[in-house]
Amino acid sequence: MSRKKKKYHFIYKTTDTRNGNFYIGMHSTDDLNDGYVGSGKRLRNLIYKHGKEIFQLEILEFLPNRDLLKKREFEIVNSDLLLEKKCMNLRTGGEGGFKNNDHQLKCSRAAGLKHGERLKNDKEYRERYSKKISEANKRRFERGELKNFHFNRIGMKHKDETIQKMKEIKRGWGIGKKNSQYNTCWITKNNINKKIKKNELDFYLQENWSLGRQMKFKKINITSNKLNENDVKRIKKLISEKKLSYSEIAKEYKVAPQTIHKINKGETWKHIQ
Repeated sequence: MSRKKKKYHFIYKTTDTRNGNFYIGMHSTDDLNDGYVGSGKRLRNLIYKHGKEIFQLEILEFLPNRDLLKKREFEIVNSDLLLEKKCMNLRTGGEGGFKNNDHQLKCSRAAGLKHGERLKNDKEYRERYSKKISEANKRRFERGELKNFHFNRIGMKHKDETIQKMKEIKRGWGIGKKNSQYNTCWITKNNINKKIKKNELDFYLQENWSLGRQMKFKKINITSNKLNENDVKRIKKLISEKKLSYSEIAKEYKVAPQTIHKINKGETWKHIQ
């Protein structure tokens, strides 16, 4: 897999302004103001913990292409440099941490698969990762990198072109073998319902199961609250502010979410502005 050619190739030095520790690496980009400050393991950990603000990047040398860039990094980031007390580099330069692009792709895929498997099966890891992402996003929000931390689509509509694309993507879903219920049926026995493949039906019928299922309905007491004009004015204001969902507004006024929806659409309380 070949690397996409970039416009600029340079050797950089990133310095921790608090203590003078530094990292030297190479970078290829089309935008010299892309916000890049380095990719070393120690450096990434510090950026995650303290943010980019404490680091200063200095371009040491421009090179005409990626190959020459690797050779130059190999010359600068050598074994002598690694011995310096303030150097944060962990290995000599020239490969950016990978043998080649195929090696990088394989390592990335393997790491992604391992990460996904741990998220699925390791509850402690999943909770720790979720907390880590949450805290990182909060810090980004405080630094102004995330403009809108909570996104709400209430009152927003898709473009006709987008709606058409969504229709085309979903065309054919739920038909025939693409239907999740394809070739299945329900059976019941002793108030227990079970969904099976149709080719298993004869076996279960011999075990005294019956075709179909028994429905259980739970009695729910629904209490409703009668709205007045002041309530509706307040509800319309909350809808316009787009801070609360229909369900959250409905819960506050003890009404169904459909009631809030009808008020917003003008189907009820039309005379209240």
